[in-house]
Amino acid sequence: MNRFMKVMSFVVLLSMVAACGGANETPTTGLTPAEQWAKDNGVGPYQPETDDWAAIEAAAREEGKVTVYANSGGVEDLFEAWEALYPDIELDAQDTDGIDTKMEAEQESGNVIGDIWFNSDGHILFGKFVPNQWMWWFVPRDVTIPELTEDYPFAIARHSTDVIGYNNVFYPDSCPLTNIWQLTEPQYAGKFFMEDPVSDVSTMAKIATFVQNADEMAAAYEALYGKAWTEDELAVADASGMVPEDAGYLWLKKLAYNGVVVLDDGDMVDAAFAGLELPEGEEPGFGWTGYSSYEATLEGELNMMPCFGMEPVMGIFKTSFLGIANNAPHPNAAKLFIRFALSEAGFEPWNEIGSYPAAEGLPIFEDNLPLDELLPQVWEMDPIFDWENVSKVRDFWAAAVLSAP
Repeated sequence: MNRFMKVMSFVVLLSMVAACGGANETPTTGLTPAEQWAKDNGVGPYQPETDDWAAIEAAAREEGKVTVYANSGGVEDLFEAWEALYPDIELDAQDTDGIDTKMEAEQESGNVIGDIWFNSDGHILFGKFVPNQWMWWFVPRDVTIPELTEDYPFAIARHSTDVIGYNNVFYPDSCPLTNIWQLTEPQYAGKFFMEDPVSDVSTMAKIATFVQNADEMAAAYEALYGKAWTEDELAVADASGMVPEDAGYLWLKKLAYNGVVVLDDGDMVDAAFAGLELPEGEEPGFGWTGYSSYEATLEGELNMMPCFGMEPVMGIFKTSFLGIANNAPHPNAAKLFIRFALSEAGFEPWNEIGSYPAAEGLPIFEDNLPLDELLPQVWEMDPIFDWENVSKVRDFWAAAVLSAP
């Protein structure tokens, strides 16, 4: 079952519960209060076949404001373009930590402040917010997102890429890694840097992708070592008490046992292996970083290059979604913002290396690797798989880190 169908099954199930006389059913309509709100405001499955933008904009002016919770500082670069279009509608937008926690608390308290979810934590959106009817999708009818009907009901603002990066000054010819399993070898002990997945839910969801693609991880192991992953010395129970059930879990265990260095944020990761002030002659190692960091290399601020061509994968392709909160105080202004975010002006702050628009017709940054060359080298995150497996992956990772020699 693809991701779209899984998400829709949540909605169908909740509608069936309401139809059977659930406690939260609105007696006169058979809809839950959330469904009634969505219907009244034309979002989610109740969006009209045609958007009346004149009426939407007039209602948005009456609302006077839209509040956006985003997990990117780029949102703060939108004010000038927004004000030029909608001077009568205040844009309250900033880079916000803990968006899911904040919006969940607002939904549970009934004091909803944030109108827009602008966030890449798709596993939480699809796994918690959709089933609880805390978030609704809205995709302007005049915007085409090719992936939408196949995989996602929510508008996709953009895709971005995390990669395994290396120091291109220390290794001027190419990345010395040809296979991702090399990161677990003794010569690279303590030489791989990443954000701490225990404290960063996005990173934890990303590492779940290696479990999802365990078959390819197994094939890469056998290609490098000439034996099955089950023959590895760590493919058994040990002090951690955790037995890897597939090659993805084995890679996580071996990474933890090889002294992976976890840091607080991406800037610290970049500085650790690609900074300009690293000790001369000391092998700098590698980092899990954003492809966008390569732009800093072009500007002379970092020495980072992605490990293109590494088997079976060199990065993760992630998605930023746009949603409208249930009971949003400014639903029409929220619709305007989504349409704006899917326009060229709305995408401009993210029109950079490593970032790709989802809406058809928007320009792709000229220095980006073409998608037909990038996509075979990355794995796309699957929000439903991540939601269903992230707790298990977190427990396994934490046990491995604590038991690492």
